[in-house]
Amino acid sequence: MDLTVATSLADVSPGARLRVHGVNEPLPPGEQLLWQGEPQPAALARHLLFVRPLAGYFGLMMLWWALANRGAAGTGLFWVTIGLQGALAVTVLAGALGLARWIAGSTTYAITDKRIVVRLGIIFPITVNIPLRFVVSAQSRVFRDGSGEIALQLDPREKLAWIVLFPHLRPFRFAQPEPLLRGLREPERVGRILTAAALEHSA
Repeated sequence: MDLTVATSLADVSPGARLRVHGVNEPLPPGEQLLWQGEPQPAALARHLLFVRPLAGYFGLMMLWWALANRGAAGTGLFWVTIGLQGALAVTVLAGALGLARWIAGSTTYAITDKRIVVRLGIIFPITVNIPLRFVVSAQSRVFRDGSGEIALQLDPREKLAWIVLFPHLRPFRFAQPEPLLRGLREPERVGRILTAAALEHSA
């Protein structure tokens, strides 16, 4: 479920302190939470774990095996083998869908007027803070299903460990990892919020 909000400290009672979902510590006084959300499990399944190509692969392999052994189509062994292959394919795909839900449920992205916050980690949750002053540029991508992602290009002086942010990273950027906000429900809107925050911060 998307946790999209657009809130400033002016909208809450005096003394109240906002916090990012899943992060124990509230935001420092004066810092504004502009947006927070979590990835869509279906989008992660399609664009991170590639369940559709995976399903197509299993289907083609089963069809190839059936054609190669069509002479035994009337035997029980043939259909038992087909059944086992189908069960294996369903198990793998169900595992991928479950992993996508697990990743989505353990991830929160947030944008404040000072930083980008990424809370991640299925077993050992961690929080990564990316100050807006280190964001050089951002590239958004919208998929045909309406979901999207935003890749962040950081100042080369800002070093992030690739393994820490995985899988919330742009692929094949090992020397200079680029954080990737995946599975966004409204990528264009999130991009506008991020752009406005970065421009205001730089000003």
